[in-house]
Amino acid sequence: MKKGAVFFVILLCLAVGCAIDQQGLNPDEISDKFETIGELNKELAVAEEDGIDIFAPDGFLEARRLYTEAYQMAGDGKTDEPVQLAEKGLSVLSQAKSDAVRAQETMWEVIDVRQRARNAGAPELFSDRYESAENKLVEASRLIEEGDIAKAKNLQPSLINSYNQMEIDALKKGVVSLAKASLQQARDEGVNDYAPVTFQNAETELNMATAILETDRTKTEKANAHAKLATEMANRATQITELARMFKRRNYTWEDSILWYQKQLCEINKPLSSKLDFQEPNHLVIRSLHDAIIALVESQKEGQKRIGELQAELKDLHEKHELELSDQAKRQAEIDRLKQEADKRFQRVQSLFTPQEAEVYRKGDNVLIKAHGFYFTPGDAEIKTMNFRLLNKLITAIREFAGSRIGLSGHTDSTGSAEANLLLSKKRAKNVADFMINVGHVKRTDITVNGYGETMPVASNKTEEGRAKNRRIEVLIVND
Repeated sequence: MKKGAVFFVILLCLAVGCAIDQQGLNPDEISDKFETIGELNKELAVAEEDGIDIFAPDGFLEARRLYTEAYQMAGDGKTDEPVQLAEKGLSVLSQAKSDAVRAQETMWEVIDVRQRARNAGAPELFSDRYESAENKLVEASRLIEEGDIAKAKNLQPSLINSYNQMEIDALKKGVVSLAKASLQQARDEGVNDYAPVTFQNAETELNMATAILETDRTKTEKANAHAKLATEMANRATQITELARMFKRRNYTWEDSILWYQKQLCEINKPLSSKLDFQEPNHLVIRSLHDAIIALVESQKEGQKRIGELQAELKDLHEKHELELSDQAKRQAEIDRLKQEADKRFQRVQSLFTPQEAEVYRKGDNVLIKAHGFYFTPGDAEIKTMNFRLLNKLITAIREFAGSRIGLSGHTDSTGSAEANLLLSKKRAKNVADFMINVGHVKRTDITVNGYGETMPVASNKTEEGRAKNRRIEVLIVND
């Protein structure tokens, strides 16, 4: 991934350079003239060092594209457009940095083992394998950038395994070679004069590692163990040699050497807030230092254990929180779905009736239909056949809300006595209810009937049009 990015940048720089040379401007002149372009250039360099191109690839590439375009426009002599593009590039790069932080927080385990593989030299030793893993990491980061964190997490196990295996292979491949180099360096520094026994032990371990590989190349783990010991002993022999030469340069006596040794023990003991008693035999001094260190280690273990427990608790809380967020999102989605369905039902009901037949209103989850298109003979409650069409539409509307409770109410104009109108409105409402029950198969238990006569007008009774609106049947569909 990095090689491709570098090659791409080289091509861009060549292209930009050609365009700029034609105008007689060099990169420094453009940066001086357009501070925003220079700032974006610096921010892109820092972002690439921080791995933003890996952990927010789309955002980084878009910011770099805007920079290149701004750079070319500046070279062409334009003034406003380059600044606008560079400002947009800075904004895009800022978002990319935020996305990269989110990706790094999500993929922290992958990042940890990736760094170990890099430290072991995996990019140089296994360039193809490493580039393949990097491409997959970019793919995971792009998924996080797009908001698909769950899919990105599915790539984590294979990424961890890839980087982990590269680290192991790199360590195995380099241990024996490292041991040989360490021994040769120690030999060149003349360790045989000051630490012959230690260096001889190092040579013995290296010879064993070499012999194992020559006998059976599959036993790399055993050979590497001996090679590692050889390296440690060679390095130790080198340190012994340096100390011995230091003592020699300073003309140390035996007493000077022992006092130096005791001073080193005091330095080790200093963080432990205790004092070493050199009046005691050396083995007791070492024992007291050993016990103090053991006590500190045990304390740290307890601390680490507690940290582990707290991290586990934090993980549980995080998982519960994510689950709650997921449940909340599902509930909201269900609420939105039900609302959309309710909206569609209301629209279907509303579309059933012409303005001459009825007016349809929504009251929360309930629906009110003011059906003023009924025709009744004056003073009569009998349903005429001409009303069947409107009645069937009302039945269709009720069926849109299965399980709802239906409130039917009759209303009249003010013609005639109030007492007669009240009785008439109740009879008409009852006849409409009977029709719905017998013909529309609406459950009798779901319907309540009432009549209000002339007491609830919706228009003036002084005009024929107003009286027609007041002579109506209202259907209230109650959705619990």
